[in-house]
Amino acid sequence: MKNLNDHLLNSKQAEILSKEYERTNYSQINSSRPSGKPDSKHYIYDLEVLQEYINLIRDDMEKRGIRNKGIRISLGKYPDISFDPRLNPDFLGYQTIFFSGEDMDGASATDRVESAPIPDGPVLDFGTIAPPY
Repeated sequence: MKNLNDHLLNSKQAEILSKEYERTNYSQINSSRPSGKPDSKHYIYDLEVLQEYINLIRDDMEKRGIRNKGIRISLGKYPDISFDPRLNPDFLGYQTIFFSGEDMDGASATDRVESAPIPDGPVLDFGTIAPPY
């Protein structure tokens, strides 16, 4: 599906996904977290930074000869001790997402789940997460 409209949801459909996540995965995640400290649920990136990143990985994949370019969004969790000075200390111990380039021709749809992002390609992180607020 290369057509944007084939990928768009309306707000009611998005609400169904959000409520299902809260009911299942999110409640399970929070059952093992400290009371009053729910895990992150929203991830916010400045639109200009995100666009610059998309341009950067598109150019990188173009130089590598990758024709069917994709973007991978991966789940991660910040450790309890900072690994990078750019990390907001309030985010320690919270779930996050990060972005990387993906060669869509490099693996079958089944294998793509286990495939690695573009080797040595740029990875985007350090957005804003909520909670914490």
